[in-house]
Amino acid sequence: MLVGCDSKESTAPQFEWTLEDELEHNENRNDPEKWSQKNWDTDLSNFAINGNPLVKGVFPVPDYKFVDSTFNGLGNSGSWEGLDFHGKKIIHHSFFVNKCLVNEQYISGKPNEVFFTILVLTDSVDLQSYSHTNVNITSRNHPHYVGQGYVKTSENKIDFISFITADRNAYAIVNMRLFDLRIGRIVLIAPKKDGSLRSLQLDSPILSTSEMEMYVMDLLNADEKVINFFNEGDHI
Repeated sequence: MLVGCDSKESTAPQFEWTLEDELEHNENRNDPEKWSQKNWDTDLSNFAINGNPLVKGVFPVPDYKFVDSTFNGLGNSGSWEGLDFHGKKIIHHSFFVNKCLVNEQYISGKPNEVFFTILVLTDSVDLQSYSHTNVNITSRNHPHYVGQGYVKTSENKIDFISFITADRNAYAIVNMRLFDLRIGRIVLIAPKKDGSLRSLQLDSPILSTSEMEMYVMDLLNADEKVINFFNEGDHI
């Protein structure tokens, strides 16, 4: 799981995840002696059913220290209110993991890593109760991380789930369409007036949350391919 660094300038361990590590992790999931009582109590007290694609179940999980004790949190960012775009509204959400031993060798000193960003064109924004969108992300699969959410339009609902694994595989599912995030961590969704959907997947460098916010604005303001995608005449 932890291996020595080849650099002569540093002997700090690097994180490596193998199938053997996954098998051990699974054994820890099934071993009550390895479970985290703190996480169990927290999850049980916060259990609730909401409108997200998957109900977030309460499972006992191993204490994080058995994999990596440097874990420092995760979260989501973006625009719940919607970004103004040529008279339309675009909701966007990002899932990120803070720097820890699991990802630090890949993120070039950034404070966190965005592993999935979605931009959804919508014609329905509720600025009072924000019922038009929701997101949540969990670290309970540590060192793998999973986020999910939805964006509603007046006639449709865009559900999405995304995850990144310790061995750097990352995927998203949007209304049952699968995206391999290794070829692009940004997904654009445009609902059509006939109820169908269009998608556009974009590649990007590994970005922090603050960098992604600026990157999204640049896409919407200056990227001709993105502008044309969202401006097609038969979108909602």
